[in-house]
Amino acid sequence: MNITRRNLFQMTGGAAGLISFDQFFRPSAAQAATIRTLQTACAICSPNCAIEATLKDGVVQFLKGIDGDLHGEGHLCGKGTAGAEFLYDPDRLKYPMKRTNPRKGFDEDPGWVRISWQEALDTIAERFKFYIENHGRDSLLFCTLAGHDFWQRFMNAVGAINRIDHIDVCFLTDNIIQRYTTGGKQWTNDFDNSKYILLFGWDQVAKNKIVYANGIVKARANGAKVVRFAPTYTATSKMSTEFHNIRPGSDLAVALAMINVIISENLYDRDFVEQYTNFPQYETEIRTHFAQYTPEWAEGLSDVPAAVTWRIAREFATTRPAIAPAHKKTLCANYMNSTQLVHAISILNILAGTIDRPGGRYFARGIPLAGADAIWPPPPNPQKVGRRVDGRNLLPLAEEVDQGMFSTLADGMLRRHPGLIKAAFFNNYTLLGFPFPLHMEDAMRTVEFTVAMDFIPTDTTSMADIVLPSTLYLEGSGIVVRNYRATSPQAVARQPVTAPMFETRSIAYVGLELGKRLAPDHFKKPDGSWLNANELLDEQARRAGLGENFAEFRDKGRVDRPAPFVPRTTFPTVGGTNKCQILVPQFAQKGAEPLPKWHPKRDQPSAEYPYYYLTFIPGIHKRNTTQNNAFLNEIMPTNAAIINPALAQKLGISEGQMVRVRSRVGQVEVPAHLSQTVRPDCVQIAHGFGHRSRLLTKAGLKGVRDGDLVPDASVEDFIAAGNYGGSSCIMDAVVNIEPL
Repeated sequence: MNITRRNLFQMTGGAAGLISFDQFFRPSAAQAATIRTLQTACAICSPNCAIEATLKDGVVQFLKGIDGDLHGEGHLCGKGTAGAEFLYDPDRLKYPMKRTNPRKGFDEDPGWVRISWQEALDTIAERFKFYIENHGRDSLLFCTLAGHDFWQRFMNAVGAINRIDHIDVCFLTDNIIQRYTTGGKQWTNDFDNSKYILLFGWDQVAKNKIVYANGIVKARANGAKVVRFAPTYTATSKMSTEFHNIRPGSDLAVALAMINVIISENLYDRDFVEQYTNFPQYETEIRTHFAQYTPEWAEGLSDVPAAVTWRIAREFATTRPAIAPAHKKTLCANYMNSTQLVHAISILNILAGTIDRPGGRYFARGIPLAGADAIWPPPPNPQKVGRRVDGRNLLPLAEEVDQGMFSTLADGMLRRHPGLIKAAFFNNYTLLGFPFPLHMEDAMRTVEFTVAMDFIPTDTTSMADIVLPSTLYLEGSGIVVRNYRATSPQAVARQPVTAPMFETRSIAYVGLELGKRLAPDHFKKPDGSWLNANELLDEQARRAGLGENFAEFRDKGRVDRPAPFVPRTTFPTVGGTNKCQILVPQFAQKGAEPLPKWHPKRDQPSAEYPYYYLTFIPGIHKRNTTQNNAFLNEIMPTNAAIINPALAQKLGISEGQMVRVRSRVGQVEVPAHLSQTVRPDCVQIAHGFGHRSRLLTKAGLKGVRDGDLVPDASVEDFIAAGNYGGSSCIMDAVVNIEPL
C-alpha cells in the first residue's frame, strides 16, 4: 500500500498521529540543487577519451564523451560511462592498514588494523632500507608500471633492479619488433583512409576500443574491405567484409605465406620499399627465406584454403592504401610464436608502403612533455647491479625496453632465485593478471614484507602486510596527449571531478614521500625545497605551450594544433640507418631471428587434451579491474565455458550444465554456454573473473580464473622455443572438457 497523508492518519489513530507526522508532509523549503559540468579524461584504458562529468551537489551523476576529442569523438564505451561506480564503490579502500595475522592466504583473516599514512610510509621506508643494506638492491621487487615521474624517480633513486610489469602479457613483442623494423611502437592506425584492412585476431571493435571502432566504421562507410582471421566470431568479425575461422596459433603461417606471394609476384610498393627500407640491401636473403612458406603449406597448418591466401595477399598488396594492425594481447602475447607473428605483420605493412602514410600505421604527431628529470635533473642514481629474478636479462631484446615479465616471475621466485625477494610493492596489480596465478600465490608467500596499493581490496591486498588506498583518475590531474588518433597534435586536460575521497593518495605522493625518506637529495629542487606534483604540471604545461600554468590549460580543457600531415622520409629504427628494416641484422647479433620463421604454438592438442583453449577480455570489462563495478557487474557478473553446440552434442553437454575443464596444470568447474561463435575444437573462458578476495562484495568468489589452466613459463622455455620477444603465451594451452 502507498503511504499517503490520509491512510497514514488512519493507521496512526487520528489526530494524535496527524499532529506527530504532519511535519513530514509539509512542502520543503525551495532549495535548488547545484548542477555543474567539468571536462576531464578517462583512464580506464590507454586512449583516455575526453569526458564531460555532470555533478549535482558535488556528486557525479553522469559521464559522457566530448565532441572534438580525437579519440572518443563524443563517445564513451560502457566502462567509461560507468566510471562513477569506481569512485563510489562501497568496497573502496579508505585508509592505510597493516596486517596483524602473520599467516597469509585467501582463507585467512588478515586482522587489518587502521594506521596513519605517516606510520605506513615510515614502516615501508624502514623495511626497504633494511633489505637494501642487508640483502642488496635486488631483494626489492616492484610490480608496477613505470607510472608517474616521481614514482619512477624513486625506483631509480633506490637502484631498483626488479621492476616488473604486465607488458609481456600485452604488447612487449610488438614494442620490440617496431623499434627495429619501423622505428617505434605506434598506436596510430589510419583506418579512416584505408582501403584494405587485414586483421589477424585483432578484435578491438569487440573490446569497445572506441577510437579504433570509430575508425573501422568510417573505413567500411568509405568502401574499405576488412578481412579478419580468428578462431572466434565477434563484433569485429561482424564489422568485417570477410571472416576466416583460422586454427588457433596458426596466424603466423598465413602471414608468412602472404609475404611469400607479395614478394614472389613483386606486388609490393616498389617506390616505398626501394627508397625507405633495407630490402635492396638484403633482397636475395629475403626472397630465399620466404620462398619456403607457400599458401599450400600454410593451408595444412591453418585450415585457410591456399586459394584464399593467394587471393587476399594479392588484394592486400594491390588495394592501396592497406594496413594490418597489431595492438596488445591478441597477436602480441597469446602464443609462443607471437614475436614472429608481429614481425611478419610489420613486414606486411612495410611491403604495403604505408608506414607513416595516409591509410596506414603512422607516427603520432604529438606534443612533447618535459619529464621531471629534465626539469629538475637528479643526482646520479646508484648502479643497478644484481640479479633479475624473472630472468629477463637472458632475453636481451626484452631487457632493452625494460618491460615485463609477469610470465616468468613466479618461476624466478620459486626456482631460479628462491629467497631472493625480501620485500615487494604491488601497485594496482592483482594475482589474476598472471599466467597460472596459483604459482604466484606460492611465490608471494615467500616474501617477508609486501605492500599493495590499490583502490579496492584485490587478491593481492589479501596477501599484503601494508595496504595503501589509491586515488582514481576522477580524483587526479594530468596532461593527456593524443597518441591513438593523432595526425595533428591535441592535448586534453584531466582534472578532478571531486577531491580525493577518504584518505586515498596517488602513487606520485607515495614516490615523493618514500623518496624523502630514502633518497632525499633526489627529491629536492636546486633551492633546497621539495619537489611538488602541482609545480611539475605547471612547468610541463608552460614548456609545452599549453598555458602559462596548468590551471590555464585546465580552463581551456583542450588544445588543438591543426597542421598538414607530412609523411616521414626517415625512420628512427635501431641501428641508425634511418630506414625501415625487413631483415633485422641486429637480431642475429643478439641471438634472435633476423627474419620471422615458422614456429608452432607451445601446446598442441593430444588424446588427453584434445581441444584448443581460448581466453578473451569481454568488451564490458577491463582485464581484471572492473568486475566489482556495480553497473558492469550487473551486465556481466561471471564467466562460463563457451563451446560450440556441435561439441556440446558430442559430449552430452547442455546449456548451463556444470563442466570440468582440465589442462596439464590445473582444472576449473564452470557452467557451459553454447555458442556458434567458437570453433568446434575450442573451449573459451573469459578473463577477469574468479577473484578470491572475500572483501569484494560483487566480484569476490564469482566465476573461475582462466589463468588456472594456462601454464606459466621459465625464461629457458622461451629461449628454447625461439621466443626472443618474451611473449607470455597467455592463451597457449590445450584442454579437455567433461560434463558434471
